[in-house]
Amino acid sequence: MTAQRNEHGRSRPGLVRDALTAGVIVVKIGGGADPEPVLDEVAELAAAGQPVVLVHGGGVAADRLADQLAVPREVIESPDGTHSRRTDPRMLAVLTLTLLGQVKPQLVSGLRARGASAVGLSGADGALITASRKPAIRSVQAGRTTLIRDDQSGRIDQVDPSLLRVLLARGDVPVVSPPASDTEGNLLNVDADEVAARLAAALNASALVLLTDVCGVLSDPADPASRIDEVGPDHLTGDVVRGRMRHKVRAGLRASRTVAQVSIASAHQHRPIRQALAGGGTWVREGSAA
Repeated sequence: MTAQRNEHGRSRPGLVRDALTAGVIVVKIGGGADPEPVLDEVAELAAAGQPVVLVHGGGVAADRLADQLAVPREVIESPDGTHSRRTDPRMLAVLTLTLLGQVKPQLVSGLRARGASAVGLSGADGALITASRKPAIRSVQAGRTTLIRDDQSGRIDQVDPSLLRVLLARGDVPVVSPPASDTEGNLLNVDADEVAARLAAALNASALVLLTDVCGVLSDPADPASRIDEVGPDHLTGDVVRGRMRHKVRAGLRASRTVAQVSIASAHQHRPIRQALAGGGTWVREGSAA
């Protein structure tokens, strides 16, 4: 499907209808976002025969559990300003407990309560996502760059969407999250936005929607009115895109090579998926210029 755009470069109303009928839609919901509007719409789309894959994170819930278990939390700042969670073995256990034991069952149950058939999966199930551990991670601390060597996070090497295709053909909604596993079966934390992007590409999805707790990419994180309509690779230079949002933009750019519609938008609105595909967030396109 090719993107339909008006003379101002924004989507036409028919584009939403096209995206909702042309193929699979991959939706990712962040851990800090309200899942209720998302579950409402995913169930509605599934009932209408629209194939949807729901990918989720769970950072907020993982932080709460880590505090309860007295597991120290640490944020890694890479030299380019990207923020990520340090995943030592104890934190990997916390993440696995949170994602697979708390967040995913709630999402699956929520979809079932709305009449949808949902199946919960991790990246390790059915060799869905194979990753390799990062041998060392650069971290900037007090102005100095150090190497972290015990991190249990990984880079995604391969995606096998065959299990998802079977579930989608049955009319199920796959609900997917980290962790992934390496070729020897070791669990690894992988970025959920990257999981969504890689799944969208592997499934030849018509759209990827990254839903979060803000209305899109903001030039001023404190001002919702500063939303940027469209971002591309140039926006990753300097400090236009900061913190965790850099992960979303990078993942979106990767997906946009093959996925026609990629949007970052707010989960906190009625029918957030349609709103995102109607231009209510930030479009992510590899060919865009700052």
